Amino acid sequence: MSCKSLHALLLTGSFVGEGMPTDDDMVDFDGFQNLRLLSLACSNLTGQIPVWLSKLKNLEILFLATIDLSKNNIVGGTPTDIGQLQLLYKLVLDSNNFSGVIPDQISNLKSLEVLKLSMNHLSGIMPSSLASLNFLKEFNVSYNNLEGPIPTGTQLQSFNAFAFEGNPELCGAPLPNKCGPSKGIDADNKNNKDVDNGLHQLLWFHIFTTLGFIVGFWGVCGSVIINKTWRYAYFRFIDNLQDMLLYVMITVPLNRMKRRLRG
Repeated sequence: MSCKSLHALLLTGSFVGEGMPTDDDMVDFDGFQNLRLLSLACSNLTGQIPVWLSKLKNLEILFLATIDLSKNNIVGGTPTDIGQLQLLYKLVLDSNNFSGVIPDQISNLKSLEVLKLSMNHLSGIMPSSLASLNFLKEFNVSYNNLEGPIPTGTQLQSFNAFAFEGNPELCGAPLPNKCGPSKGIDADNKNNKDVDNGLHQLLWFHIFTTLGFIVGFWGVCGSVIINKTWRYAYFRFIDNLQDMLLYVMITVPLNRMKRRLRG
């Protein structure tokens, strides 16, 4: 089937309760080379987003301008390949059962003006790269399970807090709840402080040991070198100690040997 002149395909409410068209169902979809608008909204579609939406290689998907899959029962994660649709300016996936994280590849959609991901089961943190979407006019990620800080950027901070509500663990402007330091950061800081304290204690131990050696050494040797009387007394003490050791080591054993020989 070839529909090269087709620019808009509106199938809203046409597949009530059916499964999302699979790759096998769309084998002839490469004929829609100039398709710019695709709407499958309000059809209660089930299943996952298929690969064909982002993997067709003949430019018909790359020239896709609008995708509306809202108000269905589509499950699974948002496909990372959706980042290949670089001319896409409207992506509406709200009111489904999407789970997992918001793919970082969405930031590749530099022409995106509308991004609606509300009322799903998305979790994790919001990619910081979302702040690079400079043309966003409509944005909504409310009522998911997102957490952490909202990426800082003029576009995201300019939206109303309603666009982020329903995510209890989400924080930062424009929401009223401020972000505190995360547990992971606290733990890392505590570990770093423990390591630093250990290193400081070891450093001071070596410093005091070295100072003690220097003070003790020069306290004795310095006194001997400077004071002449002490120096003579010290060397006299060494000589006497040497004589005593020689007496103990030589004379005493000889006397014992003589007594044994006499006995």
